[in-house]
Amino acid sequence: MSPTRRLPPDFSHSAAYPLFAFDAAAGRGWVLHFEPADYRRASFLDQRALHHRNIRGWELPLAEIEAALAPPPATAPLHWIFHIGHCGSSLVSRLLDTLDPVLGLREPLPLLSLAQAPDDPATQAWQGPVLRLLNRRFADDQVVLIKPTSTVTTLAARLLARVPGRACLLWIDLRSWLATMLRDDGLRDGSLAGETLRLAEFGRDGLPAAAGDGARLARLWLAEQLRWRRLNADPALAGRLIDLDFAAVLADPAARTAELATHYGLAVPADWAARIAASRLLDRYAKDHNQAYDAAARERELAAAARAHAAQIEAGLAWAESALAGLDAESLRPRLGL
Repeated sequence: MSPTRRLPPDFSHSAAYPLFAFDAAAGRGWVLHFEPADYRRASFLDQRALHHRNIRGWELPLAEIEAALAPPPATAPLHWIFHIGHCGSSLVSRLLDTLDPVLGLREPLPLLSLAQAPDDPATQAWQGPVLRLLNRRFADDQVVLIKPTSTVTTLAARLLARVPGRACLLWIDLRSWLATMLRDDGLRDGSLAGETLRLAEFGRDGLPAAAGDGARLARLWLAEQLRWRRLNADPALAGRLIDLDFAAVLADPAARTAELATHYGLAVPADWAARIAASRLLDRYAKDHNQAYDAAARERELAAAARAHAAQIEAGLAWAESALAGLDAESLRPRLGL
């Protein structure tokens, strides 16, 4: 990617030029040239989205990117699928992608960079440009629906305050989430590596101490539920938020995704159930279409993990039960999966 000062004239409003990443310390960003199909195929808008063809781009200073965005376009809504991680969010995003007006963006790197350094002025200087760059389309009637990395949920309040739009929190019950995360060392370690960041807003005494992987993971799960409860209590966000149990999606994909689409202001076609069936998305792993994976395979995998990690799962559930009692959060008990 060679430096250039020749951004296309439609840069300010076309989704054809995503901001791939930025270096806050250097004050530079990398802009690519995408086709609509590049977005549709990408489960992650990171290096994995670049290997299928030769994708060109530009390396630019922040000031030049901002200049190319001026004057700012009319503010349009950005919609969000926030989630707790490894809970079916890629599948839900891809299902909604089959609605014609949707432009689905899955896990853009710039949002993760913002989330990882929430108090760094050099990083947060990119927040406005990042949101404006995400809020571009290939056609005026498109609806931008972003599924960020789970860590970005820590920025949900900031993001929703900056741009109009609606959001969902997708989750699974704690028992299932513990089995999911404990089945793979990489998933467990990756989640626990973000512990400090995910718990920061709760302060030193906000959540009880947790010892052992099961309890520590349970604390992260509970932090996301409490974070969403706080957002739901904000009058400024009234009517903009819902949450959704992924188990309900698996039980009735057409009905639950139709409700979610309606929340985002999307029209649901009469043949929605048939369209979902024809997509074969429910039969494949959402992050890798070459891999067969359906609800039955998921249940077998979770059952095996539940047997293999029974002690840690029970420890996590016990921690959560105790924590709920001390946090005036008993309303979350049905979500534990006891």
